[in-house]
Amino acid sequence: MKLKNQISIGIVCLLLGVILSLQYKVFQNTFAEGLTPFKRQTELTNELITLREEKAQLNAELTAVRAKINDIETAASQDNAIIKNLSDKLKNYEILAGMTNVSGEGIVITIDNPPVDSNSILDVNVVNHYEEIVKLINDLNAAGAEAISINDQRITALSEIRAAGSSINVNYVPQTVPIVIKAIGKSSALEAALTYRFGQVTRLRDASLLVDVKTMDEVIIPRFHGVLNFQYAETIEEN
Repeated sequence: MKLKNQISIGIVCLLLGVILSLQYKVFQNTFAEGLTPFKRQTELTNELITLREEKAQLNAELTAVRAKINDIETAASQDNAIIKNLSDKLKNYEILAGMTNVSGEGIVITIDNPPVDSNSILDVNVVNHYEEIVKLINDLNAAGAEAISINDQRITALSEIRAAGSSINVNYVPQTVPIVIKAIGKSSALEAALTYRFGQVTRLRDASLLVDVKTMDEVIIPRFHGVLNFQYAETIEEN
């Protein structure tokens, strides 16, 4: 009887070994492209570094091209009032779309998790309150903010702010704490829109999050670095 049990256990262990071996082989061929996990990780890390370098180079080239275009528009507008008017309108639209770097009076809000308390049973995390951050952005817009960013991700008409695992996605880029929100506008109005009694700052602090609000004479907000593609929306020609 013991021999039969030992044989049965041996067969089960053999089958488990075969199954694990097949799973490892499938993983290598499908996800690791035949490489060991360490080699695959190294390869992906090198690819990421290369892509970041290429992105930095392309951004530098784009900045140089934008500067040339700006010089051409400035030179042309000096001799033509119509071109100057159109150039000014274009700059306003670029600011509105988030396609240019901007600076001005504004406000900076920093939101962070509290220190870890081993005696607390509560999981206090900014990610669990991302909806309050969305409301905070709405309050800034309602108070006249002309440009907003979250961790230097420019907020545009197509930006999303949502929880994604242990981080918050903004423009499809994961953001971790601290969350730094910058807004350009009349600083006193922006501050009042957030710090009034029962406002968003109060609600975040009541959730045990650390919130710091500073008004500043100059806030710098970078442009949106993504690409805006419209597949369905089309302009309507006016007669």
